Amino acid sequence: MKGLLIKDFQLLKKQKMLVVLSMVISFAFLLFGTSGIPFIIGYITIMFSLASTSTISYDQHSNGMSFLLTLPVSRRGYAMEKYVLMLVTMAGSLAVSSVLLLAAVCTNRIPFDPGLMLRALLSCALWSALVHALMIPIQLIFEAEKSRIAFAVIIGIAYAVFFGGIALARHFHIDVPGLFRSLVSRMDTAVLTLLLCLTSAGILGISILVSLHVMKKKEY
Repeated sequence: MKGLLIKDFQLLKKQKMLVVLSMVISFAFLLFGTSGIPFIIGYITIMFSLASTSTISYDQHSNGMSFLLTLPVSRRGYAMEKYVLMLVTMAGSLAVSSVLLLAAVCTNRIPFDPGLMLRALLSCALWSALVHALMIPIQLIFEAEKSRIAFAVIIGIAYAVFFGGIALARHFHIDVPGLFRSLVSRMDTAVLTLLLCLTSAGILGISILVSLHVMKKKEY
């Protein structure tokens, strides 16, 4: 796994301009005030996640996977290494988000609120885990260009189901956002945080099982 990590770090070094551009765009949005901060956190998370999962496309290019599997690399080890890489990129997105939050505090865009900053960083970590949980299996199943199409289709279906469900609820005069806000307001912050973490861990666990199954059955 150490060799795979070194390989992926070398691939990520080639994408350093992506990190620079993400920082520049994020600082630009920071100038718009506190309303842009949730977008910045999500944007950084997505960019770092895309950089991480793109290493799978590099591996699959020009029969690269066939070559990798001739080395002392197991299919299980390859899949698990991508999740270890996820932790590294997650740490990177948290570090960049922390710098931006501190910049927002120093420029008086937001007040210094440790609780607010912790929630923002937690949301960054959860989003990173969920994006990786979705994209890693998709990349392994569909490969390169097809994986992008599959990801777009899945996101489109998710949006259609989400907004279609809200529209249907409104038709029957059910205030779903209001019910959700009421439920969240009644829950203790610690309990809600624990629930979100457990849900994300469960989704990530399912993602790992799917990835291991795909690598076991897939022919290269």
